[in-house]
Amino acid sequence: MERIWINWKDNCRKALSSVVAFLLALVMYGCSGNSSDEPESDMLVLNASSLLIEADGADITEFTVTKGTQDVTSAAEILMNGQTFSGTRFYTDTEGEYKFSARYNGETSAEIVVRATKSENLVMPADPEPERYEGFVKRVLLLQATGTWCGWCPLVMSGIKTYGETYSDGLAVFSAAHASSTIKDLMETNASRMVLNWLGISSFPTLNVNMIPGKTVSYVSEGNVGEQNAGLIRQAVEEYTAKDAKSAIAAVVRADKASNKVEVEAKIKIAEGGSYRVAAWLLEDGILDNSQQNYTDLTDDFSTHNNVLRQSSASLAFGDKLGDSLPAGSTEDYSCSFTLSSEKMDNCRVVIMVTAPEGGVFAVDNVVMCPLNDKVGFEYK
Repeated sequence: MERIWINWKDNCRKALSSVVAFLLALVMYGCSGNSSDEPESDMLVLNASSLLIEADGADITEFTVTKGTQDVTSAAEILMNGQTFSGTRFYTDTEGEYKFSARYNGETSAEIVVRATKSENLVMPADPEPERYEGFVKRVLLLQATGTWCGWCPLVMSGIKTYGETYSDGLAVFSAAHASSTIKDLMETNASRMVLNWLGISSFPTLNVNMIPGKTVSYVSEGNVGEQNAGLIRQAVEEYTAKDAKSAIAAVVRADKASNKVEVEAKIKIAEGGSYRVAAWLLEDGILDNSQQNYTDLTDDFSTHNNVLRQSSASLAFGDKLGDSLPAGSTEDYSCSFTLSSEKMDNCRVVIMVTAPEGGVFAVDNVVMCPLNDKVGFEYK
């Protein structure tokens, strides 16, 4: 199928990288997956016992500050929204996002965000135009096929990172499907295998568009890699969002720490009659894996993995059946749930997609991302 942008040198490099990765894997298999020899980071880090709390004045998150392996909480200063915060425990009865950082010996940690929500407010958002079934805001799903053994994957990772720093309109929804080679990638899941098998991806890295087999965003490996690859991603986003969406999604996502369950409730508006499918994906951010290979000269943090596909609600890669002949002007209900095991709830989000027939396959028609204990409403242009 037609690619959005073609660079023959880079395409050849993709194929070569798979061979190189395999050969290097044979040499490095005994040590690549072992992070015990990695040097300990001496960064200043602010840790929270939970980033999600109930805004009831009683649910508490507790902070600790570490410098490398040393606990420096008692000597550090904690800041909330840039101002000194007294103590190490935070609770509130006011909904909102609260930004915290730590300061120690002239060094300031990276910022973390604690979200406080009220359970009674986690209801489906009201539709601002309930009679409207056209002019929906359309988003694009960009699926990164990757693996910690893949030394060229930082090229795409850099482009995604730069894209997020450059564009804030939320029109691109990213997910990362990890795969193992002869070296095990611990972030590979049943969901990622299902998706990659359906797409037929065997060259890494690949950045797929809207779950359409063979439809990819190409990348460059020379020059200002992050900026150029972010630009290529933007071209794809603009191309696909220029098309009309046949569906729109509103959702509320509830998370319960006690049961480790995430409940998803969605409503889907149908603009054009036909067959539709739906899937929800559980994504996780901030997974640290120091075994990430890097054959490039890029020096970003490639050991922290975001947008990682952990679970899918659907039995098929392109979604479960929403309806075979849904009428135009209808609104459908959808719900599912996830039970977390190894996933860290604080770092999880949910992506909900609707797929529809396109070119002989079910492709993503529209997609939304919703944080846990949050909601997204129908959006119109």
